[in-house]
Amino acid sequence: MRGEDYTQHDHADIWLTDNYLRMGLVHILEKINFDNTSLRYVFLSEQQYTDVLNHNYDLTTHRIVLLTDGTPFNFLSATPFYQLPKRVTVNELQNFIISIGYLADKPLATNKPVLLTARERRLIDLIKEGKKMAEMGKYLNLHIKTVYQTRQTLIKKIGCTGSIDFLRTLRSDVFKNWLVESHQYH
Repeated sequence: MRGEDYTQHDHADIWLTDNYLRMGLVHILEKINFDNTSLRYVFLSEQQYTDVLNHNYDLTTHRIVLLTDGTPFNFLSATPFYQLPKRVTVNELQNFIISIGYLADKPLATNKPVLLTARERRLIDLIKEGKKMAEMGKYLNLHIKTVYQTRQTLIKKIGCTGSIDFLRTLRSDVFKNWLVESHQYH
């Protein structure tokens, strides 16, 4: 944990590297009247995902909110995190925080975890290495159409909107940590 990235507020733990975002969030939290004072919020950015996981927050008393840079990370569907884009308006953020407080008695519903096949994991590695589709096909001993189809299936499975969003997701710390935690290699 880096001390400059972590601050405590009356009702929240804030794990953000962006000083402006942190100050704005603190300002918003000061204006909210919290009905449930036993509930604490944990706000984090993608960069602090591992630190927050290692902190082992009690999910009965804490609500974890991942502030994302773009589209939500659908592959985290089995993780009890709320997700919210960083670029929401002040009113949207206030309403979101208040709505979580009303749902304090109900645990966050999680979906079935996203599981990747060995072929999909290898395809991810090849994409990260910058291989072309034809090279991937030769390496995996697959027709190029099968490689393309597998990539499209993978994009949908992870919940990306397209190829650019998919590449951004593959490079994110959240995805890298999720891949290591939930899909152990040999």
